[in-house]
Amino acid sequence: MSNYYRKKIHSNNLIATFDDVLILPGFTNFSPNEVDISTNLGKYHLKLPILSSAMDTVTEENMAINMALRGGLGVLHRNCSYERQLEMVRIVKRARSFVIDDVATISPNSKVSKAKFMMENYNISGIVVVDEAKKVCGIFTKRDIPFFEKDLQNGTIKDYMTKDVISIKPGASREEALKILYESRKEKLPIIGDDGLLKGLITKKDLAPEFPFASKDDEGHLLCAMALSPRFPESSQAQASLKEIDKYVDIFFIDVADFYKKDDIDGTMKLMRLLESDFVLGNIGTYQAAEYLISKCDFVEERFIGLKVGMGSGSICTTSIQTGVGAPTLYATAQVADAIQDYNQEMSLIADGGFTKPGDLPKAFSSGADIIMSGHFFAGTDESPGFIDTIAGRKVKIYRGMGSKDARVSGYIADRYIEGSKMLTEGVSDYVPYVGDVTGVLATLKEGLTNGMIYAGAGSIKEMKKASLGIVSIVGQRETSPHDLIGKF
Repeated sequence: MSNYYRKKIHSNNLIATFDDVLILPGFTNFSPNEVDISTNLGKYHLKLPILSSAMDTVTEENMAINMALRGGLGVLHRNCSYERQLEMVRIVKRARSFVIDDVATISPNSKVSKAKFMMENYNISGIVVVDEAKKVCGIFTKRDIPFFEKDLQNGTIKDYMTKDVISIKPGASREEALKILYESRKEKLPIIGDDGLLKGLITKKDLAPEFPFASKDDEGHLLCAMALSPRFPESSQAQASLKEIDKYVDIFFIDVADFYKKDDIDGTMKLMRLLESDFVLGNIGTYQAAEYLISKCDFVEERFIGLKVGMGSGSICTTSIQTGVGAPTLYATAQVADAIQDYNQEMSLIADGGFTKPGDLPKAFSSGADIIMSGHFFAGTDESPGFIDTIAGRKVKIYRGMGSKDARVSGYIADRYIEGSKMLTEGVSDYVPYVGDVTGVLATLKEGLTNGMIYAGAGSIKEMKKASLGIVSIVGQRETSPHDLIGKF
C-alpha cells in the first residue's frame, strides 16, 4: 500500500485542511499560456476542472447549462420530484447542440394556449408542427402567439403557424445551415427527410461558435450530470421515471453524506444494472472506503468512473459538529488518491467542498484531485436558483446545506443523511453575498489555479499532483495572510 499523497502532508494521523498547508514553489520551464488545466472524468474531457454542487440553492438547469458552456460541469440536484428532474435534464440537453434530436412538436389542430405552455415549460421559442402522419406542415414560434386572450385560448395552431417552412436535408454541414438561416433571416431550421418526416432541428444560437470550450457529448449536446439517491426504487413507476431521466443524463452522481454503507452500495449496484449512464460514487473520506469500493464491490466496472470525497467541510455543513465524524476535503483527497494509485489509476477523483479561496484549488490538485466541486463559490451568482435579496444595503442570495432543516422538509432527500433522523440537522441555511455572473467567478478561480500551477512549476493537472505540500504552523498561517497593517481609523 502506497501513501504517496499522505506523505505529502507529513502524517497519517494529522487531519489537515486547506489552511493547514502550502504548496512549495517549483521550477517553471514553460510560459504561462502553455498551462493546461483540462482534465478527464472517465471518458469525458473537461477544459475546466470545476463542478458546481448538486444543491437546490446552487445547481438547476441555468447553472448546469452555463457551467457546461464554459468547460466545466454543473451537477443538477435531486431535491425535487422525478417530473422536475426530467424537466431539468431535458432543458440542459436541448440547450446547445448543432442538431436537436428531441424536437418539440405539436398538432396543427392543437390550441395556441398549449403551444404557449410548451414553450414556457421546455424553455424554447418555437415548435415544429406535424400532421397525423408525422410529416412537417408548419412551424409555430413565439412571434406567432396572438395578442388577445380570446385568440390565445380559442385559436388553433393552424390558424397562426408559418406554413411555408424553410428547411434543410439530413447530413447538411454547419456552413450550409448558417447560410440558409442568414439568407432566410430565420432562427430555426427543421431537418426534413425526403419522406417529409422530421429528423431534427437546427437553431441559430446553437451554430454560433460562442463557447468553443463547452463540455459536450459525442453528438454535440451539452454534458448533463445529475444527483441520484443510492436507494433502488421498488415501484415500476419510479423505475420507469428513472429510465426516462437516464436518456438525457451522461453521469449520475450518487448523493449521500457517507456512501461507505452496505445498503447504499447494494442499492447502487442495482441502479447501475437498471440505468445506462456513467456513475460517480460518494461521498467517502478514507483509503479503506476507496479500496473497498474499487476492489471489493460488484459495480459495472466500465461505468464506475469516479469517486467524490470530503465529509463535513462545506461552509453550510455541520455533520462533523453534530456527529463528531468527518473527513475534511484535503485529507480525504490525499487518502483516496492513494487508493486510486494502488487499485485503479483510471478512476477520477472529485474533491468536494470546503473551498473558500482560489488558492484552495491548487492545494486540492496537489493532494491528488482531478476535479473540484463547490457550492459556496456559486451560490451567490445570477445562475443559482432563488432571488436576490437585500440585507443592510447589501445584495445577497440564500444558500443552504442539504442537511439543513429547510432542505430536508421537502422529503425528497430524506435518505441523504441518516435515514429516520428528523431532529438532528446536519446543515444550516443562511445568506451569501451576491457576486454577479458565474463567468466572473470562474475567471477568478481559473486565474488562481493557473497562477498556482505556474508558481509550483506544473504545466498540467497531472504534473500538479507531483507538487510538494508542507504543513504551516499557526504563526505561519498568520504570516501568510495580510498582517501588521495600520488599517482604517
